[in-house]
Amino acid sequence: MFSIEDVKKIAKLSALQVNEAEAEVFAQQFSNILDYFQILESVEVSDETVDRDESMMVQFRGDELKPSSIVPEDFSPYTENHFFKVPKVIDAS
Repeated sequence: MFSIEDVKKIAKLSALQVNEAEAEVFAQQFSNILDYFQILESVEVSDETVDRDESMMVQFRGDELKPSSIVPEDFSPYTENHFFKVPKVIDAS
């Protein structure tokens, strides 16, 4: 399923260096992971949740918008127009 070329492309996009042996191992591992997802897709789950206990559900607080005095420039000198400046990682091919 997963080819060595796919692994090399992902490594390049991630700025990682992998040799042929590592690429073969990763290709096999990625294929195994995708096989597990295929198994999960074949499982039938009903729409009804029988064992659902509402008292065990976590209650989260609501989101609130609050003004902050912190700006990106306080964290890093690598900012431009209030945004963090990072290297390009998109492959155009």
